[in-house]
Amino acid sequence: MTWFFWISPIVFLVGTVFAGYICDKFGRRTTLLTATVIAAFGSIFATLSSAIWMLYIMEILWTFSLAIVWSVGNIYMAEIVDPDIRGGLTLATRFMYHFGSLLMVLIGKEVSYRALNNWIIIPPLLSFASIYPIPESPYYLLKVGKEEQARKELSRLQQNSGTEDIDTQFEKMKMHVTMEMQNPSSFFKFFSNKRYRKALIITFGLKLFYILSGAAVMKGLYRTVLKEGDIELTLTEMIDIDVGIKLGSGILSALLVDRVGRRILLLWSFIGCSLSFAVIALYFGVRDYYTDMIQSIGYITFAAVIIFLISNSLGLSFIKDVIEVELFPLNVRVMAVVTLYVFGGFEYPLQIGFTKFENSSGRVSVFWTFAAIAMLGFIFTYFVLPETKRKSLKEIQEMLRGDDNVSEQEMTTIQERTERFRERSA
Repeated sequence: MTWFFWISPIVFLVGTVFAGYICDKFGRRTTLLTATVIAAFGSIFATLSSAIWMLYIMEILWTFSLAIVWSVGNIYMAEIVDPDIRGGLTLATRFMYHFGSLLMVLIGKEVSYRALNNWIIIPPLLSFASIYPIPESPYYLLKVGKEEQARKELSRLQQNSGTEDIDTQFEKMKMHVTMEMQNPSSFFKFFSNKRYRKALIITFGLKLFYILSGAAVMKGLYRTVLKEGDIELTLTEMIDIDVGIKLGSGILSALLVDRVGRRILLLWSFIGCSLSFAVIALYFGVRDYYTDMIQSIGYITFAAVIIFLISNSLGLSFIKDVIEVELFPLNVRVMAVVTLYVFGGFEYPLQIGFTKFENSSGRVSVFWTFAAIAMLGFIFTYFVLPETKRKSLKEIQEMLRGDDNVSEQEMTTIQERTERFRERSA
């Protein structure tokens, strides 16, 4: 049965690659609708389940759907949302995921397993009904040459703006897409072209620090921490606290990300994670020598775990997803997000590697290693990561290239195109 635990990561990777293919071929909105249909079929298998293989099918379909939503949903949000609220709304999708997880846990305690499976089809149906009316991404429509439809969708997204604002914004968007689509976009060029190098270093660096953040190791400490601190909680209750903290931190992160910025939240996140592992390493490092005295303050390990959960969820766990879709231009955005999610699959073999490291060197060495990695993440963020708060996707690309302002020639071209568009519309 151990192979069952590998279903989710493998299917998630396959689903992410599939999402990348259909996202650029059929559009963001169509891809998200496809995800809800796949989840609905998984729910049907759960409702009709009479054998274990049907639950396997349900797990596969739901994980496949989740992979599509997580990867394409972030891309869609980045492309349609105003820069002033882009980070918060993107993080809201993660908050809703943890809210759904907490809701399932709470409802599962009150109703039977069969009753839970019977109504589990409702979320995919509600998702389909919610996604169906939304507009397609204007960036995608311009990318595939559907200019008139792109302007209509932009008008739907900017209903409260004046016509002049929409005309100017559309011409800027059109020129931005035209310029980006002229750049190389093959998989080889994606890694070799210096245009994408800074974005690659930042996003893959943050992804690696997240993989090595020690979240899985910390979760494995729950039983030990409860015992050491003489905390009167069951393991199930501790998991409920875990989900609740992620939910609350997700809300706070969504509220702060567009106010204080991505960098500040990440920096404090790395500090909190590093201090948490350092406290736990110190506790277990001296416990065997001063057993009675140390065990009397065992509750500090519980406090360290809580601080880690808050710090990790408030910054690194959520913010990296926003940055991944902001830093890459349109022509390679989908490829970049898919590649980063595939790269994230290394988390599982690395967990096995840390387990072997723990067996050979002791868990205190593992804790100090995670504390050091978090501090390296702090240094990396401080010196490498630029602030993207309230910047448009175009401004972010100019910042990465070192261009401070839009060129005078480009602004003249935008104005000329806007005037011609008004003349045709008159």
